[in-house]
Amino acid sequence: MKILLALTFLLSPQAFARPEISIPSTVEISQRPLLRLGDVAVVKGASESLVAQIDSIVIREDARELLISQKLEAKEVLTILKKEMEQDDEFRKANPAFRIPSTVKVEFAKTPVSRDEVQRKIMNYLTARCADCEYKVTIQSTPNPSNRAWDLDMSQLSAKGGFLLPIRDGDSRQIKWISGNIRVSKLTPVTTKLISQGERVTSQDLQMQMVDVTFAKDNSLRIEDANGQLAARALPVGTPVWASDLQREPAAKRGQIVKAIIGDDTFEVSVNVQAEDTGFVGDLIKVKNLETQKVLSAVIAEKGVVKLQ
Repeated sequence: MKILLALTFLLSPQAFARPEISIPSTVEISQRPLLRLGDVAVVKGASESLVAQIDSIVIREDARELLISQKLEAKEVLTILKKEMEQDDEFRKANPAFRIPSTVKVEFAKTPVSRDEVQRKIMNYLTARCADCEYKVTIQSTPNPSNRAWDLDMSQLSAKGGFLLPIRDGDSRQIKWISGNIRVSKLTPVTTKLISQGERVTSQDLQMQMVDVTFAKDNSLRIEDANGQLAARALPVGTPVWASDLQREPAAKRGQIVKAIIGDDTFEVSVNVQAEDTGFVGDLIKVKNLETQKVLSAVIAEKGVVKLQ
């Protein structure tokens, strides 16, 4: 099937990192007259606000004619998109690329709410939130709205795990729910060797892999976040590494002799002092001058170095 890329009037010289809006060659939609771009589009590389805007662009005020023709012409969609770009500065600045088959086969779902359509919409919003994540969306049940003028309330979409997504009927008073589950995988450091408890982690001990983080309690780390930290527990080969698996090594320990600096870029004096507290870089601690026994305040600048206040 012939594929139409963005027409020349939709292009600008700045074609880097552009959002992409595509429509599958065969698409299932819900049983309702109003057809929006967000009902049929797959969106990549867009912000959440752009996804919401795409979701609001009306392609057909009455889609019932599609029950007979069962097809949507790319020319019709691109004409609407050209007009949207001419009228909306933000949409024009986003400069999305379009991949639309010359003819899209349209199928109406057997149920009032299309599971395929809902899944596309959810995926569009999720990928806008995390472009580096991989998602798997399962729709468990869809309701039967009391009328066909309904909308999804995407503001209540959860990021992972089980969800209930509200459907609001035209008057917004009636609320029914779509239930489903979201699984998410993300690049996460994984051990390439056994790391013993208390052992210092190095970048050579880790490699980035896609890991299911649906039920992870901690946020995913980067290798540079873990590099140099100490293992809080034994980490066997192939273990995903989370923030709770690591412990920072203090930059100054109570009773340790550290170098204290006072001055500025033009004049600087250093003296050895004793740390009266344990802390990390950026922490304010007490230090003692062992000659005068005077206690001062200092900020930890780096390991073993403090700057007097």
